[in-house]
Amino acid sequence: MNIGCDIVENKRLENKSDRFVSKVLTEKEIALYKSEGLEFLTGRFAAKEAIMKCLDNTKEINPLDIEVLKNKDGSPSCNIKNVKVSISHEKDYTIAFAIKLK
Repeated sequence: MNIGCDIVENKRLENKSDRFVSKVLTEKEIALYKSEGLEFLTGRFAAKEAIMKCLDNTKEINPLDIEVLKNKDGSPSCNIKNVKVSISHEKDYTIAFAIKLK
């Protein structure tokens, strides 16, 4: 089992350009970001960083290879096989934790 964790100061991602967003989020994620705002962006950014940290070949993957959408209950769901992710928000910070099951 591998783990990864990332924390983001939310204001760091305020007012990011569309170009930045398109380098980090997939089309489906961008649609959700447009309706949910900064909290969605910070959560997905932290989640993707945590996921990349828990994978063995981080140099071979970029944020657009990872898609973190929502399950029916609102929990995050990752498209990478055997990877589970959790995202939490608290005032000025967002944290994500990822586990790769073997």
